[in-house]
Amino acid sequence: MYNIKTITEKLVPRKVVVHNNDTIEYILTDSRSLLHPHSSMFFALRTGSGDGHNYIEELFSRGVRSFVVAYDAIIPQEVLNEANVLYVSNTLKALQKLASVWRNEFTYPVVAITGSNGKTVTKEFLYQLLSEKLRIIRSPRSYNSQLGVPLSVLKMRPSDELAIIEAGISQPAEMDRLENIIRPTYGIFTNIGAAHQENFTDLEEKIDEKLVLFENAEAIIYEADNQTIAERIAYAGLRHKAITWTRKNADGALIKVQCCHKYYHGKNLTQITFLCKGDEYLLSVPFVDEASLVDILHCLTLVAYVYPQWLPEVVRRASLLEPVRMRLEVKPGVHGNVIINDTYNNDVNSLSIALDFLKLRAEHVHLKKAVILSDILQSSLTPKSLYRGIAEMIKKHDCELFIGIGKELQRYSYNFEGLQSYFFTTTEEMLESDVPVKISNMAVLVKGARQYKFEAITERLAEKGHETTLEVNLQSYVTNLNAYRALLPGSTKIMAMVKANAYGLGAYETALALEEAKVDYLGVAVADEGKELRQKGIRVPIVVMDPSIREVDTLIDYQLEPVIHSMPQFEKLLTAIDREGFNDFPVHLEFDTGMHRLGFSPTEAEFLAHKINNQHILQIKSVFTHLAAADDASQSEFTHNQITSYLKAYETLANIIGYRPIRHVLNTAGCERYSEAAFDMVRLGIGLYGVSPTKRLFLEPVVTLRTVLMQISQVKPGETIGYGRRGVLPNGGKVGIIPIGYADGYDRRFGNGVGKVVINGKVFPTIGSICMDLTMLDLSSALEGELHPGDDVTLIGSEKAVDLLEIADALGTIPYEVVANFASRIKRIYYKE
Repeated sequence: MYNIKTITEKLVPRKVVVHNNDTIEYILTDSRSLLHPHSSMFFALRTGSGDGHNYIEELFSRGVRSFVVAYDAIIPQEVLNEANVLYVSNTLKALQKLASVWRNEFTYPVVAITGSNGKTVTKEFLYQLLSEKLRIIRSPRSYNSQLGVPLSVLKMRPSDELAIIEAGISQPAEMDRLENIIRPTYGIFTNIGAAHQENFTDLEEKIDEKLVLFENAEAIIYEADNQTIAERIAYAGLRHKAITWTRKNADGALIKVQCCHKYYHGKNLTQITFLCKGDEYLLSVPFVDEASLVDILHCLTLVAYVYPQWLPEVVRRASLLEPVRMRLEVKPGVHGNVIINDTYNNDVNSLSIALDFLKLRAEHVHLKKAVILSDILQSSLTPKSLYRGIAEMIKKHDCELFIGIGKELQRYSYNFEGLQSYFFTTTEEMLESDVPVKISNMAVLVKGARQYKFEAITERLAEKGHETTLEVNLQSYVTNLNAYRALLPGSTKIMAMVKANAYGLGAYETALALEEAKVDYLGVAVADEGKELRQKGIRVPIVVMDPSIREVDTLIDYQLEPVIHSMPQFEKLLTAIDREGFNDFPVHLEFDTGMHRLGFSPTEAEFLAHKINNQHILQIKSVFTHLAAADDASQSEFTHNQITSYLKAYETLANIIGYRPIRHVLNTAGCERYSEAAFDMVRLGIGLYGVSPTKRLFLEPVVTLRTVLMQISQVKPGETIGYGRRGVLPNGGKVGIIPIGYADGYDRRFGNGVGKVVINGKVFPTIGSICMDLTMLDLSSALEGELHPGDDVTLIGSEKAVDLLEIADALGTIPYEVVANFASRIKRIYYKE
């Protein structure tokens, strides 16, 4: 990239300490991703989740010798004695400035993609369609933020011929900075929706902000039939840049769809006939969902405008498009293994991300690391350079086992000397060998190009079990956490509630994701829950909300912090801890201000404070209360009275004990309604899991419950379905069977049409009573041949009909109860987008 002297000239730091003029090849913002210390420059970012300056000493000890830091940062003298240190006013803005300068080095086209949804899929489809024609650099995964965009642009290299960069925003005034970094030649506006709407006054303001990205672009590709986007483009004075496609014969559209036919027999298929500059084309794509078809038409419109000579070939190639898998799945494996499935992405950038993910998971569960990799099919590097670099990445991540599949990996296998390694030409050859049985007690990354059919490997290595799965999106935890952080003062601490096995979703994986996102505390119900997290490597402070005095040994041995609710409990814990010889043992106090469940009475504050002053065994870390009705606007007076009562008790106690423990009263609903009472810390529960109690925030769903359609049968008019003959189709129809029942936690109240599922984008109700292991569906509204045994069935997901809050409302309960009831025999799959 640049040497230190050039970077200094470009950034114009406020202060500089320089010891050498090394060339920087890698930009680092996460200390856990370090691979090339001597050629890396670390930007110490300050965010809501942490401060990068806290990791400078560690990185220095690991060999990093170039840092960009905040001007007010205090840097250890040993670092200043040897390292290059550039002091700037704002490290994120400095990173963005460096990316903007780096962008100036290139003249090849840059395509920028924005919109509420579909950015990543459109980017990946465009890459698949053009990768045989051009050397393409693209944003890794969903790197589209104020941080992700500069990191993406800094990956651009002279050997590339096209860049495809995503750009997303969450609030006003953000896109101008991204435009200055990307400076796109062409733009694609995918669509507009409700995502991040809470930070904009209306939809029009959000569209206008996104359009800032295209002010200097040559062309803007979008759907002409999207009236709202079209109107805002005209309002912005950008109509002369419009390159559109239409299904309604809009004037001036470059691509005009004439007809569209969807086929559901066997493999799903859509055939679209369209006109482009007077020529007719027949497009066949292996998708039937509306979102994918829109994304493909955006891509074809760009190709028709920028590379018209390749349009006929690209149309043919569209039939080979693969689904875009934007996630890393974590599955339990046989022989004590953990399987990390990334079989739908196979390029160098995504490999680096996947290896970082592997390293973190392996370290937390104390397993060795293994990688199964296929040939990389698209790269601008020569094979010799490519596989030398991959071998270096594998070794730097301390992988103990490497399995390479493909002729190129075999050819360059000498690069992997020093590793336990095996090489095969095909996946079948590897599966027929004795290598799979040698893989035990390891975290295994499985990553390969689609044509190698690595799903056969994951199927062999993963535990077999129930066809029903509960999928948990770990990245959504972080996204939702940051949505609440945006509501609160920057200094507010976060306690994330993971009790009851994270409400049935898996305490360890949830806690690990939240620990990585820098929450300040975790909350569990009982000591054994905290013990299990400690045994698996979770180090963040853990508060036990409902401890038993019999659990004192567990509290001490695993550094857990109990909540004290009453004077007898205080006395017993004091005696027990004193008996073990400890001082200043951390505890938390709860006052009951109106919940009338657990807690000291506010009138006990003075007496309790004197008790605290008369001992040195227990140290009060925090004082809190529970709000009884924070989600109910009609109960605001009661809630304010609770807060006032709490503050009076707190001040009484703090004034007597002579120090001020952490104050916290707000739960998830409280954060949404009473953020002015955030004080020192808040406790987040259901909001982290994707449910806004007041429906004020747009949160990402964390959980998806899926199963498969086992069977479809025809029922005659008047025949009944299920136990008690409660299901009736008066006119006859089709009935489907899915393998989930009340033994799996699928509540019997979901029966007789209360429960809904989504299959191939359509909603179908239950019929009859829910059985122990099976549920029946009314499929009568399905078209002939539209559904088949083996089709995916969604019971909880992002669609409104199966939204977690909608489902809970239908049952007359809360979302916690719905997810907490799901049985352990339903396999949990954890993934990160």
